Amino acid sequence: MSLASAAIKLGENKTIMDSYWNFHTKKQNWFFSPNPKLAGSTRKPNSFASWNDWSALSSSQKSTLSSLSGFHYTASNVKKNNDHLARLKKAYQEWDSRLYSTFWSNSGSHKIWLCNVFVGDSIYLYNQRSFTAANRHYYDPRQILNGQTSLKKRIGYEETQPGDIVVIGTGHVEIITSLENHFIADDGFCSVGAGRGERGNNGDGRIRCDGAFNPRETRELDNKNNTYFYI
Repeated sequence: MSLASAAIKLGENKTIMDSYWNFHTKKQNWFFSPNPKLAGSTRKPNSFASWNDWSALSSSQKSTLSSLSGFHYTASNVKKNNDHLARLKKAYQEWDSRLYSTFWSNSGSHKIWLCNVFVGDSIYLYNQRSFTAANRHYYDPRQILNGQTSLKKRIGYEETQPGDIVVIGTGHVEIITSLENHFIADDGFCSVGAGRGERGNNGDGRIRCDGAFNPRETRELDNKNNTYFYI
């Protein structure tokens, strides 16, 4: 599987993309990742069938099951009755054991963007390696731009290929899925990512492409705001 294919596959995972959005909007204090090596990573419990099992869970496991069940992520509104237990058990059954709820700080007034998490998760799916700094958090766009990672920088945009990582400006990063050749506008690219601040067709996990008629699109290959890297 290529990195571009891994990124497309990740973007099609609704469970993960929804968790990104819920983390971004502070509906919950965690997001799902296929990478168990991240800081704050929490695995699915081995079993869950009773309130005794509930009492034995870690606070992170309780938070994950509470969120998945439609309760507050603090589990503050979970009551020990049959109805709530049934909801929690259903959420447990639906929790894919290959996904780890990841708890990163999200308590400030500003919203946390997860464009770097999407790129890091894609790289992990591609080669099983953690694209992380010493704190076991994925490298952010500025760290990539400043050459603090193992990624190699493209000398010129003409070398860009599908699977390259593009830093847009200094604060956003995506993975290129294909290149676009246009008759009117300059050549561009399609890319997939997260942290775009919207949902629907242009939201997390969706592929966005350079326009065929506008020569000033963000995804123009020769846009001086873009910097290209590769593994």
